[in-house]
Amino acid sequence: MTATLSMSGLEFDALPYEEGRRWELLEGELIAVSSATPLHQDIVFAILTALRAYLAARGGRAYPDVEFAMSDSARLRPDVAVLLPVKARVLDRSRISIPGAPDIAIEVISPTGRPSESLGKVRSYLRNGVAEVWEVYPRSRTVEIHTGAGIRALDTADSLSTPLLPGFTVPVAGFFE
Repeated sequence: MTATLSMSGLEFDALPYEEGRRWELLEGELIAVSSATPLHQDIVFAILTALRAYLAARGGRAYPDVEFAMSDSARLRPDVAVLLPVKARVLDRSRISIPGAPDIAIEVISPTGRPSESLGKVRSYLRNGVAEVWEVYPRSRTVEIHTGAGIRALDTADSLSTPLLPGFTVPVAGFFE
């Protein structure tokens, strides 16, 4: 459920920690993030495992559920964030929120998620410097890859690859097993 409360990134950063409740700031609007299901976490783990294996020898990093301070009005936590070597080298791993944006933001879309929030997140990611946003849909077993140039849709018969990760190829079906 989206609250009607508007705030700045600095006000968001000053909020007290509330156990059991997660929030994101989407273009100045406070939004609640629901708890993940085991299926959601299995998909996150499959994606994270594939990415970490690829990035280990290349100097990049992939993290689950890390908050990024992408602008004065956006604090988002992608389910998986990819930092290519240039950003990974300067990352302060002890900091919350990470200033800037990941190179790739991956969101596993909950069946109870609001389409307007999902689209808002994609737009915010791309506007704030994310090169690609992967939306993973467990119900339809599909992946949409958003870039500034458009959207590419994949299903379980496809393999996912991207010019951002040369040589990385993973079967989409593997995300849902």
